[in-house]
Amino acid sequence: MALTLSPNQGSTGGGTVVTITGPGLGGTTAVMFGAKPATNIIQVSPTQLTVTSPSGTGTVGVTVTTGGGTSAPVPFFYVSAPLVTHLSSTSGPLAGGNTVTINGTALATASSVSFGGQPAVPTVLSDSQLTVIVPAGDAAGQVVVRVTAAGGTSNGMAYTYLGVPTATTISPTSGPAAGGTVFTITGTNLTGAGVTINGIAATVIAVNAAGTSLTGVAPAGAAGNALVMITTGGGSTTVLGGFTYFVPILPALFVANLTSGTVSVINRTSNTVTATVPVEKNPTGVAVSPHGDRAYVANQGADTISVIDTATNTVAATITVGSNPTGVAVSPDGTRAYVTNLTSGTVSVIDTATDAVTATIAVDPQPSGIAVSPDTARVYVTNLTAGIVSVINTATNAVTATITVGALPFSVAVSPDGNRAYVANQGTNTVSVINTATDTVTATIAVDALPFSVAVSPDGTHAYVANQGANTISVIDTVTNAVTATITVNTNPRGVAVSPDGANVYVSNLAPSTVSVISTATNTVTGTITIETNPRGVAAL
Repeated sequence: MALTLSPNQGSTGGGTVVTITGPGLGGTTAVMFGAKPATNIIQVSPTQLTVTSPSGTGTVGVTVTTGGGTSAPVPFFYVSAPLVTHLSSTSGPLAGGNTVTINGTALATASSVSFGGQPAVPTVLSDSQLTVIVPAGDAAGQVVVRVTAAGGTSNGMAYTYLGVPTATTISPTSGPAAGGTVFTITGTNLTGAGVTINGIAATVIAVNAAGTSLTGVAPAGAAGNALVMITTGGGSTTVLGGFTYFVPILPALFVANLTSGTVSVINRTSNTVTATVPVEKNPTGVAVSPHGDRAYVANQGADTISVIDTATNTVAATITVGSNPTGVAVSPDGTRAYVTNLTSGTVSVIDTATDAVTATIAVDPQPSGIAVSPDTARVYVTNLTAGIVSVINTATNAVTATITVGALPFSVAVSPDGNRAYVANQGTNTVSVINTATDTVTATIAVDALPFSVAVSPDGTHAYVANQGANTISVIDTVTNAVTATITVNTNPRGVAVSPDGANVYVSNLAPSTVSVISTATNTVTGTITIETNPRGVAAL
């Protein structure tokens, strides 16, 4: 009898179901694969039956025995199970659709490829190579890839389905056009991401293990808002709001003039007044954004904040806050401005992107001075008549601690490392040093009469205190908590600020209306700048 086998090859381990077709198969009593019997013989019809091959190697003859005799042998080829040695890509999008090349051995008879149970039909190129279009996955994560061929199923190789990246925030949201800003993007599925800003590649420094935080360095770009794109093997996404490039202004000083209702803009290189910006009634506190494009002025007599565009020295927005706004501080990431409202007993929180008040926080009576921690997590507020400092959690906008300091605390400054806060107490002629980790006062430093304001040097080694009752500046060594120098300035010094490079201290004096320039190297007054009447708050760029 002439027989045909389908398939005519199978695994060396056996187990291949073979259909045998030919005349006179009724009454089959045995099927042999060489010297080994097949199992699971099923008589389908007088001309067809199915069997399961035994294990074997090489080529063997298959014979069928019936009552009429034994057939001539028909060749059956034993083949080894496929072995996968390499995937051209070990990851791809969850949606699939990408092509992967698989290398290995015994691939010539490959009939399917499984990606974690999801099947795909391969294109066989040779016994050692095939290609396959990756099917869609069930979920992001690692799966096992296996090839099924005539010889069986291969070993497994790892393949990772990548979820589409998401991005919720970028911080900071702006930086100089020259590039170099270190930014952090938060989101999901950021592992392996590349970042472009307006199509120009940023340098990716690191991505955390969870793929939820990416740190990079911005490239140079043109001034204005730029599109931030994140791309991974799982897809692409944009960062809401993008990134704004700005051109830094020249070193400048901003001084709020209470009686004049103006802000003096001083070029710190030449120590000359370059602009006088009209704001609203009785400006007191002033603060600048980290990148210098905005100055925020608290107008005590108008219950408003004037937002000055420092590129044009014009008021770009006016924001209504609480009653008698006195102090103002901008968060280090530039996203929020915080304002103390002296007679309202509140702090206003301003979104700097929209120039809108987003929260009003009740604190103790007569909040005056205000400072934000370097990590933006806390705000410190002096409460004048209560003799305390209120600590605000910026995530919840809630007061989490109150710290007793000296009498009539008016001003507060935080060290660059965020470990200490310095409070000028007018009623006790002292400066309180607060440990910000424990919210406790760890030192009290005697200074001259009526300390009005305090500022800390960029390197954190010195604090400078303006003593309005003594017409002096006290220089405090922050390591020893000792006054190491006392510098005489003009009458009734009010505001004090240190230049970003730490080279100079600037002090606003009530009479005459001047700004004293102090060299930090020599602790001497090296210049005096005449401005408008009754200067108060000072901020340096």
